[in-house]
Amino acid sequence: MNSRRILILFLVSILSVSICLGSAVRREDLAELMKQSVVSLETSFHGYEQIQPWRNKALTQSHAHACAVGEYEVLTTAWNVANLAHVKALRYGQNEFIGAKIKLIDYETNLCLIQLDPNAMAEPLKPIVFSEDYAKGAEVDFYWLSSDNNIYNGRAYLDRARLRKARASYEKRLHYVVANTSRQTSTGQLYCMGGKPIGIACWSNSSMEAGLVPAELINAFLAAAAKGEYKGFGAAGFAVSELLDPAMRSFLKMPASLKDGVYVSDVYTIGTASDVLRQGDVILAIGGMRLNSYGRFEHAGYGQLDFEHLITTRNVGEELTFEIFRDGREMTVKADVKNFNADEMLVPYHEYDRQPEYIVTGGFILQKLTREFLEQWGDDWEGKVSPHMYHYYRDFAYKPTAERSDIVILSYVLPSPMSLGYKDLGQIVVSKVNGMKIRSISDVLAARKLNPGAAYDVIEFEMDKPAVVLRRDQLPTADAFISRNYGVTKLQNINP
Repeated sequence: MNSRRILILFLVSILSVSICLGSAVRREDLAELMKQSVVSLETSFHGYEQIQPWRNKALTQSHAHACAVGEYEVLTTAWNVANLAHVKALRYGQNEFIGAKIKLIDYETNLCLIQLDPNAMAEPLKPIVFSEDYAKGAEVDFYWLSSDNNIYNGRAYLDRARLRKARASYEKRLHYVVANTSRQTSTGQLYCMGGKPIGIACWSNSSMEAGLVPAELINAFLAAAAKGEYKGFGAAGFAVSELLDPAMRSFLKMPASLKDGVYVSDVYTIGTASDVLRQGDVILAIGGMRLNSYGRFEHAGYGQLDFEHLITTRNVGEELTFEIFRDGREMTVKADVKNFNADEMLVPYHEYDRQPEYIVTGGFILQKLTREFLEQWGDDWEGKVSPHMYHYYRDFAYKPTAERSDIVILSYVLPSPMSLGYKDLGQIVVSKVNGMKIRSISDVLAARKLNPGAAYDVIEFEMDKPAVVLRRDQLPTADAFISRNYGVTKLQNINP
C-alpha cells in the first residue's frame, strides 16, 4: 500500500515537472516569435506651456513600446505619442532606426496606429492577432523590445476587468487589471495569456499593478480604422447617481416591485442620449442589459461593469435603446450613438497636439479655459484655482451651447506701462469685450474691431470684477513693449 502511494506521488511529481517544463518551453518559443512582432519606439515631444502659451516646452526624448498589427503598422497607446514632434522605431536585429509617422490616433480609446517606412526595413513584421479570451486569475506574460535591442519578458496575474479613465481621456473605457507584475510595466508592452496576445499595457502603479487596453477594444479600433473613415466609439451624454434610497424611489413614483435602475443626475449637450434623456429619469436598461441601482450591469465574461461600457463599445451612428422610468411609467427611447472631441467641450479635457488659444493685448493674457490649464496648479489643483473657474469645469464642461462654446479668462497681467493698477487681476472669466458678449475666444478678435472710432477697448468680467479699459492708440506701443521684454513672439493664436 505504501509502495503504491509512493509510486503515485512520484508519477505526480514527474507530471508536474513536465508541465512546468512545457510551460517554460512555450514561453521561450513565444519570446522567439516576439522578435519579429514587437518594436521599440523613440519619441520626441514638446507641447506648449499653459501659463505662457506662446512658448514651446523643451523638447524631450522618451522610449515607448509597440507591437505589429500589420506588416508595416504598429500599435501603441495614444498617451505614448501625445504632443509628438518626432517618432522612429527600432526592430529586433536591425541597428538602424526606421522612420515612422502617426496614421491614426484616438485619445479616448487610448490607442494609436503608427505607419513604418517599408523602405527602411529588410523584411516586414509579423502581425499580432489579439484574442478576446479572458480568465480571471490566469497567469499572463508580457514582452517588449528594449532600447538596447533585446527581448525581455515578465509575469503577472489577470486580476479583474474594470472601467476607468485613461490618462489621456475624459471617458471611462474597459481595462484589464493585472497584479503582482514581476517587474515594472511600461506602456505599450504586449501581454499574453496562454500564449495568446490579450492587450497592451496603458498604466502601472507602485503596487505592482498594471492596466491593459484589452483585445476587445483593440480589435474594434483596428476594424474601424480599416474602414478608412474612422468615426470612433460612443461617449455618454449624461451622468448618473446611485438610486438606493426608498424615499427617493417613492418620490419618483416607482412601484415597489421595480428594484433596479439608476438615477439620471445630469444631462449634457453633447454625447449619446443627450437629446433624449432628462434629468430625473431612471435608466432601467441600455441595449437590453438591465442596470442595478449603482448603474452597473452583469457582463457574461467580466462580471459587473459600469453602464458606460454599453455605450463606449458601440460604433458612432448605431442606434441604442434605453428603457427608462419617467413621469410614473416605463417607456423606451432610442438614441443614435455619438461621441465628441475633447476640444468640443465647454472646458476641454485636453488639447494635445495643438497650441493653446490665447490673445495678448496690452499685457493682459486672455486664454481659453482648459483642464490642462487648471492642472498647472499642481496636486489638488481643484482647491487652488479660482472657485468660479472650477465651477465651469465641474458643472458645465460637457455643456457647450450655440450661445457659448468656450470659457475665456483673463489668466494674469504682465507688468507694462498700460497695465499699471491691474497687476493683481487674474483667474477671472471674461463676459464682454466692447459690449459684445463673448461666446468663444475668436469673438474677442471680432469685438476689438467694433466701434472703430472709439478711443478705448473695454473688457468686462463676471462676478462684478472691475472692467479693464485700454487706450487703443497706446496698444501698438504696449504690445511692442510686451513682445520685447517678455519674449512674446506671437501675440495671439486661434486654432481653425
